[in-house]
Order: sequence, then C-alpha cells, then structure tokens
Amino acid sequence: MKKLAILSVALTYAIYANTPQELFTTKCVMCHTDKKIDSKANLIGPHINEVLFHVKEKFSDKKEAISFMKEYIFKPDASKALCASMDKFGLMPSLKGALTKSEADAILEYIYNNFPSNDFTKKEKKDRAGINFEKLDTNKDGFVTPQEFKEFRAKRNGLDVNSLKHNLYFKKVDLNKDGKMDKEEFIKMRQLKAKLKGN
Repeated sequence: MKKLAILSVALTYAIYANTPQELFTTKCVMCHTDKKIDSKANLIGPHINEVLFHVKEKFSDKKEAISFMKEYIFKPDASKALCASMDKFGLMPSLKGALTKSEADAILEYIYNNFPSNDFTKKEKKDRAGINFEKLDTNKDGFVTPQEFKEFRAKRNGLDVNSLKHNLYFKKVDLNKDGKMDKEEFIKMRQLKAKLKGN
C-alpha cells in the first residue's frame, strides 16, 4: 500500500512537471519573472508581461506570434527584438539545446494565453499616452540623441541610467541611421506602434 502511494505521488509529480505552466516555471521564470515587482533594478531579463505585450502589439495573429517567438528564442537577433529592455539586459542567449521544440511549443502556447495581464496592459498604454517628442528632446535642439533616449527610458522605468549598457533599441528607432532621432522618425515610430495594436 505504501509503495502504491509513493508511486501515485511520483506519477502526479511527473505529470505536473510536464505541464506548460511548470515548464515555464522551470525553464523561463529565472529570467522572465511572472511575479509582481516593485522595481526592475534587480531583474535579469524583462518581465514576461512586457515581453508578451510587445509580441502581441506586433503580431495580432496568435499563430504568427508563436511562430515569431519560437524562431527568436532559438535564434535571437537584435534587429528582430521587440523589447527596448534589451539595452539593459543585452540580447537573450539562444535556447537551442536547453529547450526541446515540443517544450517550446507548450511554453509559448501557455504564455501567449496568459500574458500580459490586464493590469500591465492598462498601465503600459496609459504611460505611453503621455510620451511625446518634447519629453525626449531635453536640450530642445530638435533631435533625440542616444543618451537622451537612454536617460528618458531609465527615468520612465525607475532605473539608474548606467544600468542601460547598450543602445541596441535606439538603432531600431533611428530610421535613417544618422545617430539621432528627429521628430519625423519619432512620429513614424509611434504610428507604427499604433498600427500594430490589432490584438
């Protein structure tokens, strides 16, 4: 009887350990927490709410979103990254060899269906509504430099500006690649994001 009880517990654990939620917890949460946080300062990767907010903003179709994420986690590429947080955390490492394709399928289905939270989405949209070019162009010369962009983002996220070690995201918004962002580029960036909000 005792052996039967132990076997039952072991089987229950084995089944639970393979659920999409448990796979996410064991394989992803150390970098992409799903817990409520007071500060981004101690994170080692963007919150899962932030990741999925950007993915769903770009891809309104679930199949396309999951396909993008699956390709990205196995072959990360700064030119395809959607989160500005890569300037703090750098480009994520490839999960090739750390995750099977079937585990990836289960995890991506789970996170697509459960994130971002409604509270996060409402807050992010409200925060964005108050952003304009003038807030970024602090010296009022008609351009936003990588440093101004970095300082604005650090302040918005409650981070020390020195924690943003990279300028990978600025390269994406500097559309003409002249090392600065003008108002026209800012407007195009905002229009693109508005156009992508079909989810």
